[in-house]
Amino acid sequence: MAEATLRLDRLAVELGGQRRVDGVSLTLRAGEAAAVIGANGAGKTTLLRAIAGLLPAATGGIEVAGLDPRTAGPAASARRRGYFPQQPTCAWDPTVDELGGIADQPADWARWRDRLALTALATRPLSTLSGGERKAAHLALTLAMLGEPYGALLLLDEPTTSLDQPRQRVVRTIVHELTRAGAACLVTTHDAAWAGDFPRVLALAEGRVVADGTPAQVLNADVGRAVWGGP
Repeated sequence: MAEATLRLDRLAVELGGQRRVDGVSLTLRAGEAAAVIGANGAGKTTLLRAIAGLLPAATGGIEVAGLDPRTAGPAASARRRGYFPQQPTCAWDPTVDELGGIADQPADWARWRDRLALTALATRPLSTLSGGERKAAHLALTLAMLGEPYGALLLLDEPTTSLDQPRQRVVRTIVHELTRAGAACLVTTHDAAWAGDFPRVLALAEGRVVADGTPAQVLNADVGRAVWGGP
């Protein structure tokens, strides 16, 4: 069996005096993917940010490709982990291709730019794009910087929100392709239909995992009441 790409052992995060993630344990291996569902404020974004190493005060065990992201150098972590935030931002206003210039491999950037239908927007500043187009550009950059997918971890926080339907379909296909290529993928989503396409689904409520299993085991009325107060 392949070594674990992601291993969490009773992960906990407190922010502002409140427990946002509470005792989450999880293992993902190369080629495995899981969707994380839950109501707003359930802890989904905090969970991904902790795994990405952006919350050094997180307690419990975190191991990403053999490294603890809280103590590993940013460069070492970035080589084996891609993180896409729910609301990506940029400190300046580059064109789409100038944003892609951050990636080490121009060919990788061009490939993902084209897959996400951004080629015709290459010379446009981000400020002139729609919210969905800007999000697609940042997602293309995240994918371009991931490099070799096998053994890497991809963390995507609501990657299809605000995208148009064609790009949403492309993103779903990309996640499937990268998983088949050996990446471990952890994706938060409010799209129950998409969550149902994953082999594994985790449901969060108040920072705790209240269900973890196949879509048939998790996407049901009982879990719906525990997570959202209804089906």
